[in-house]
Amino acid sequence: MPTVTGTSSPAGLLAQPYWYRHLPAGTDVHHLDEGLFAVTGNAAVQEALVHPSVVAEHPLKASARAFGPNVLDADGPSHRAFRALLAPILSAGRIAEYRTSLMPGLIRELVDSIVGVETDDFYNSFAHRVPYGIVCTILGIDVALVDRFHELTRPLARLLDYPTRETDETHANVAELLRLIEEQRAAGTSGEQSLLETIERTRDRKGISLTDDEVRSTALLFFLAGTETSSAFITSLVYCLGRGLFGLDELRDDAVRDDYLEEVLRLYPPVQTIVRFAGDDLTIQGVRVPRHSAVLASIAGANRDPRVFDHPDRFQTGRPMRGSLPFAVGAHACPGAMLAKTEFSLLVAEIVERCSDVVITRDRLGMESQSFSHPTDFSIEFRTRQGKRS
Repeated sequence: MPTVTGTSSPAGLLAQPYWYRHLPAGTDVHHLDEGLFAVTGNAAVQEALVHPSVVAEHPLKASARAFGPNVLDADGPSHRAFRALLAPILSAGRIAEYRTSLMPGLIRELVDSIVGVETDDFYNSFAHRVPYGIVCTILGIDVALVDRFHELTRPLARLLDYPTRETDETHANVAELLRLIEEQRAAGTSGEQSLLETIERTRDRKGISLTDDEVRSTALLFFLAGTETSSAFITSLVYCLGRGLFGLDELRDDAVRDDYLEEVLRLYPPVQTIVRFAGDDLTIQGVRVPRHSAVLASIAGANRDPRVFDHPDRFQTGRPMRGSLPFAVGAHACPGAMLAKTEFSLLVAEIVERCSDVVITRDRLGMESQSFSHPTDFSIEFRTRQGKRS
């Protein structure tokens, strides 16, 4: 199969928002460079993500080098063992507890800080507060350290991109985060229901062969994935509210709000591109992909495939969502999807209750297109609802 031409480089192509639109029509599997394939259509992306020979593990992955064995970079029995550790934390019962005892206070604090405010830096200044507060609490970390964890964690997102941006800072940040987690445990900050305590109990009870270091690395990856994807999507969520795509009062209805969230997730998946590898020679949609090739699956392309979604670039609630893949599919589908949706729904409900309107006051239509994708370069105002506290 010929290599795609007409782009400056694979890295230059992938740095463009909606990069899949710049590839030739007629195929959903594109040979970008030696050992590098892009998969863009909905059916092709689903095939790639569930293919038994398309794997997450690769000895040269920067995330594996930085974190050691962990849930994102493992396959087969090891991956199932890692996910089994997270299952108690993400069960329906535990999420119901978070919904009533943990999330409301964090969401009120965030909305308190934005009502009556116009900001041109929502992503950096506000979007992280709820997800970092939730995951810090789950990890058993003092919430006073939320800003410190945010500062250390954000640069690590680039470890998951293609191409990877790996620096001395990223490795130093991983070491410092692991040190802080262990320091909090030694200080007795974490309780018996914390993530680390729960997964270590689960490991011991089920006889899962994972070391303490592997448990901590998985906890840290859970923190990174859970906070940064949510921060990105919350930014997309308020951006859509600000563009007036839906009347705020209509979003008081739970069913309407759920439809709204699903459509924002389809249009703005927080992870636009998933990096996998060919464990063996294989074919995707009839195209041969040699062993060891990198496979870049475009979630954004799958979610805007016109063969699956009519007028795919149009915001349209109530459309059939079969085929929407905001949390991926297959063995590595996001285990925290229900936790995230609960958080997002409660946040929208609180904004609707407290704000008369949410308005984009400046929009240069910027888009961060790599890991943890979200709109950029916009200003947004949260106007106070009369009679509500500001």
